[in-house]
Amino acid sequence: MAWSIRSLAEASQAIRGAFRQHLPGTDTALKNNFVTVVAKVLAGLSHEFELRMAYIARQLFARTASLSFLVLHGADVGIHRKAASAATGAIDGTGQPNAIYPAGIRFVSGSSTYLSISPGQANSIGAVRIVVVAESRGADTNREAGGLLTLSDPGLYPTLGGSFVVAPGGLGGGADVEDVEDLRARILFRKANPPGAGKLTDYERIVRDVPGVLKAWAYRNNLTPSFIVVYFLFDGRPNRIPTEGDKLVVQAAVDAQRLIRVNDSVVEAPTPEPLNPIIANLRPDTAEVRAKIAAAIGDVLYERARPGIEGDMFWLSRSWIAEAVSRVAGEDSHELEWPLNDLPYTNGRYPVLGTISFV
Repeated sequence: MAWSIRSLAEASQAIRGAFRQHLPGTDTALKNNFVTVVAKVLAGLSHEFELRMAYIARQLFARTASLSFLVLHGADVGIHRKAASAATGAIDGTGQPNAIYPAGIRFVSGSSTYLSISPGQANSIGAVRIVVVAESRGADTNREAGGLLTLSDPGLYPTLGGSFVVAPGGLGGGADVEDVEDLRARILFRKANPPGAGKLTDYERIVRDVPGVLKAWAYRNNLTPSFIVVYFLFDGRPNRIPTEGDKLVVQAAVDAQRLIRVNDSVVEAPTPEPLNPIIANLRPDTAEVRAKIAAAIGDVLYERARPGIEGDMFWLSRSWIAEAVSRVAGEDSHELEWPLNDLPYTNGRYPVLGTISFV
C-alpha cells in the first residue's frame, strides 16, 4: 500500500478535532485563539513528517527508489552502476617494412586521443595494424570503420605513416555512465531472474552488465543445446544496432563468464528491418504532431520489440502502433492504413522505425 499524504487542510482539521475532543470548551475556529495557532503549527509539522515518510517508503523498493538508494538496492544483489568506458579496436597504416612499433604510441581523432596497447609489426611491404584504446571514456570515443586517426608525435616515429584508417571492425565499446533508468531495469531484471547456473537470463545479465549495452535477448538452439546466441542493443548507435567493435567487447565479457560446457556462445547484432507505417487523415496534421508520432512509435518499438528467431518468432502487434499514435498529445484522430495486420519477425530480424508516410 502506498504511503498516503494528507493535505495541510486535512491535517489541520484532524488536529482541531482532537483539541475539541480532549480539551472540551476550546474553540479552534477563532482566528487569534492560541489553540488555533498551535493546530496550524502541528499541521505543518505533520505534513512535513508525512512527506518524509513518503520519501522513505519510496526508497524501500528498487522500482521507485532515487539514485542513492537505488545504488544500494543494486549492491545487495551484485549489480553496480556501469561506469563510462573507452572505445578500443584496430587501425591500419604504413610503416617501415618488418619494423616493430611499441605500445604507447598516441593517435588523435577530433577531440579524442588513443594509445596503442600492444606492439605492432609491419609486414614486408610496410602495412601495419595497431590495436588502440581511447585515453578518455564515453560514447564519443567510438569511431566507425574507415575513420581517420592522425599520429600525434610524428617526430618520435619518423618511419610510421602520419594517417591511419580504422579497421573494418571499428573502434567500439565506448559508452557514457549508465543512465539511472537503465540501472533500475537491470536491478529489477536481476531480482526477477536470480542466477540459475547457466539459464538464458544469466547470459542476458552478463551482456547487459557491459557498459553501453541497453537490452539483451538470449536464445538456445533446440537442435544444439550447447549453442547460445545473445542479441543485444548498444547505446549511441543508429537504431541502437551494435557495430562489430561493440560485438568484440561484449563477446569478451561472455567468454569470461560463460559455462565451460557451453561450447558456442556468441553475441550478435539484430538485423534491423525498417517499419514504414502509413497514416491517413491525421488531425491536426502539423509538423509538431508528426514529430511526436515518430518519437512515440520509436519508443514503443524500443520498449516492446525483440529479435525473433526460428521457433520463437516475434509478432509486432498492429495495435501497439495505433495506440502509440493515439496517445500523442495534440492528436485528435487518424487512420492507420499500414500495417494491416500483426507483423512476424524471425532469423534475428528486429523492427526499427523507417519512414512514416502521412496521406
